[in-house]
Amino acid sequence: MTKVIFGMTMSLDGFINDADGRISILYPDHQEFGKSEIMQEAIRDTGAVVMGRRTFELAGDPDHYAIDYEFQVPIFVVTHQPPVKKPKENERLSFTFVDDIEDAIRMAKQAAKGRDVSVVGGVSIGRQLLRAGLVDELQVGIMPMLLGRGQRLFEELEELPITLTKTRLIETGARTDLFFAVGPPH
Repeated sequence: MTKVIFGMTMSLDGFINDADGRISILYPDHQEFGKSEIMQEAIRDTGAVVMGRRTFELAGDPDHYAIDYEFQVPIFVVTHQPPVKKPKENERLSFTFVDDIEDAIRMAKQAAKGRDVSVVGGVSIGRQLLRAGLVDELQVGIMPMLLGRGQRLFEELEELPITLTKTRLIETGARTDLFFAVGPPH
């Protein structure tokens, strides 16, 4: 059965970027993590990806997704302003630009063909999905650092409390990944 998985990496004090908006401080082992069993499992199990426009634009050159992106699956970008030029695609990776989060999830589930839908990056997208009760599993990667400032992952969730049930804990180097089944907002 298809699960919608929202995952983010954050500091121990809950920030997903530093005071200048940079995320690189949270990924000192990016190359090593890409080869880890947890990442390889995610690549194997993912049938479609949902991301926000800002996350899409982090690639710099969006044509790189078709060449270099770990998730070679249909990608659904939630945005009100699709790019003028559609990025390169290949036989496995395609892009669909959608302006409604619920439509993006519905289309991604259909495209995933029973595999998982991974929601990558995007605090705004993650919060919208949590508010709408559309996340089945929350994965939080915690890096052992305190940033003190930046953007917090779990602010502005009026629907709290949301019940979480811990299902797994995996340590990869300095990183600790916590997996939770997500209950409905109260």
